[in-house]
Amino acid sequence: MRNFVLMAFVWCLICAFPLLAKPILLGSHSVWPPYVQDDDRGLSYDIVAAAFARRGETFALEVAPFSRAMRLAQNGEVDVIPALWHTQARAQQFFFSTAYLHNELIFISLSANALSFSGLSSLNGKRVCMIRGFAYQNLVSGYPNISVISQLHLSECLRQLARGRVDGVVADRFAAAYAITHHFQRDIFTLHAQVIASWPLHIGISKTHPRSRKLIDLFNQGLSDIIQDGTYQHLLSQYPQIEQDQGINPIP
Repeated sequence: MRNFVLMAFVWCLICAFPLLAKPILLGSHSVWPPYVQDDDRGLSYDIVAAAFARRGETFALEVAPFSRAMRLAQNGEVDVIPALWHTQARAQQFFFSTAYLHNELIFISLSANALSFSGLSSLNGKRVCMIRGFAYQNLVSGYPNISVISQLHLSECLRQLARGRVDGVVADRFAAAYAITHHFQRDIFTLHAQVIASWPLHIGISKTHPRSRKLIDLFNQGLSDIIQDGTYQHLLSQYPQIEQDQGINPIP
């Protein structure tokens, strides 16, 4: 009888073990190379996963259209948006981490068109492609004569530009350079030097998440850890063009 009771106790522990295991933190974001390239791939994933791992959390990523990823986070179906720009509207619903990268928005046109660019006001009457749901669409709200065409992915915007269906693309400088290098002939595009806007890049967690503040604190601590021990620099070194610009000290 004693043996039976002992065996039953052990069996209960075995059955309960999966319930006791620490859940994985789930993030979601659209494909945005080189930051998010696929499930569990890309520079943003690498940095976020490494920072959380230093504080005992396992992070996994599932790609989805950005607007859907935001809804999933707000509905509590995912835990983290791993790459998010701060806006006043978003700050009402999300807590933001310390910034771990910095983005610069530029204008891209066809080299053959010799389009002059001197700021958004110079795009009046032009068709401009942007990634759907990204915060920088707000930048053109004061320019009603700019016709905005949105696509799910930057590569599709660039295809529209290559086919002459739009006059230009507004995008992150490194994301644009990466997409062009990997999918297009570099010389058909002009990446204009003038920076339209620059933003620090954070993780975002919905304020309704039961561990929102705790997870933000854990990420910030883990980010500090990987900067100090060289892991952050090593991850950046896999993307030399970004590494040269970012350095090892993200904007606080």
